[in-house]
Amino acid sequence: MNIKTIAILFSLFVCLNLANSQTNPHLVKLYPFINYDENVIDFYNDTVSFNNFYSKFDTLTTSGKGKINIIQMGGSHIQADIWSDQLRKKFQTISPNLNGGRGFLFPYKLAKTNNPHYYNITYTGEWSGYRNSVGKHQSTWGVSGITATTIDSLSSFKLVFRGDDTPFYDFNSIKVFHDTDSSSYCLELISDTCVSIEVNKEIGYTEFKFDKYQTQLEFRIYKTDSFQTHFNLYGLSLDNDDNGIVYNSIGVNGASTASYLRTQLFTHHLKAINPDLVIFCIGINDAFDPSFCAKCYENNYDTLVAWIKSVNPNCEFLFVSNTDSYYKRKFPNKRAFEVQNVMINLAKKHQAGYYDLLTVMGGLGSIKTWERNGLAQKDKIHLNRNGYIMLGDLMFSALMKEYGRSLPNPSEGGAK
Repeated sequence: MNIKTIAILFSLFVCLNLANSQTNPHLVKLYPFINYDENVIDFYNDTVSFNNFYSKFDTLTTSGKGKINIIQMGGSHIQADIWSDQLRKKFQTISPNLNGGRGFLFPYKLAKTNNPHYYNITYTGEWSGYRNSVGKHQSTWGVSGITATTIDSLSSFKLVFRGDDTPFYDFNSIKVFHDTDSSSYCLELISDTCVSIEVNKEIGYTEFKFDKYQTQLEFRIYKTDSFQTHFNLYGLSLDNDDNGIVYNSIGVNGASTASYLRTQLFTHHLKAINPDLVIFCIGINDAFDPSFCAKCYENNYDTLVAWIKSVNPNCEFLFVSNTDSYYKRKFPNKRAFEVQNVMINLAKKHQAGYYDLLTVMGGLGSIKTWERNGLAQKDKIHLNRNGYIMLGDLMFSALMKEYGRSLPNPSEGGAK
């Protein structure tokens, strides 16, 4: 048996053992109200699939070589980083040594909003938070859609991973995204000694590199001259030299597609991530807007796709329909159907994938069933921890099913 055949068989083994949601109870716990038969990625052109993404993924799982960058974008469903973190864990543990690092994140606590549980943020000084989703907030935003600002002459912040029920994210370089002009305060690393510091003014970050792997970071921000007026923090990227998958989550409470169009530095910062796959989950807040316009919603997504393709023309996209939700806990939001239609149009137009999460959940009104079964909150908009973990398991299963279909068939010597 040659090496190529062994690699194919290994990939098939991974796919069969981790992607079949109906026969693997460790991946997805069966509920009668979930439409498991609809838990697939749809493509609307026979020649379209995630060829680039799955090719890189195949190389990783069979040879352990390469690095893949994924971004999942949305609103509060993503800011909590439970749904996205479950996908991150699944991808990084599907086979040995696929943890490529934590990648881009935001220290939300600095901006006075909810932070993912698995990393803790402490700080000194006064900080203000500005979200792209809040109309009265006026700031400069980057790819994160959220900015933490201080005008204190001396402040600091520290990030530590808690280490409970999460992969180990060590790193040997840190990119701090901030203003790099003369009006910005100085930035100093105080948690360890680095071997080099490089300021990238084109993208807008300072990178600190280390000769050994780190597990936490701490920075001091201070004013040295009268012409320095502030410090804007747009996000962090914790990187390493390991092969594997980097799963970046970008979420802002209340964010719509229009919110992300306010992010002036989006493409600048995106160059540092250079995504291979972007999973779009922006839409729940669009659909709650009284002035919702399906065509405007589609146009906003067209702009976001164009922005991303300007950074990486080979990036691939997955459009995800809204979760089921209710107005004022009483009325099912029927605009979810309009969002479905727009997402299908976008998938066709941009030769992308489509994931019909609304149908998988059980259709219009299904979130009440999820609530009764301990998977959703009483507001009938947000899920709870178990519910978001379920979404991660379901989506991962769908992605792996499609991966299985993309694998060459050893008996036929070609692609399926």
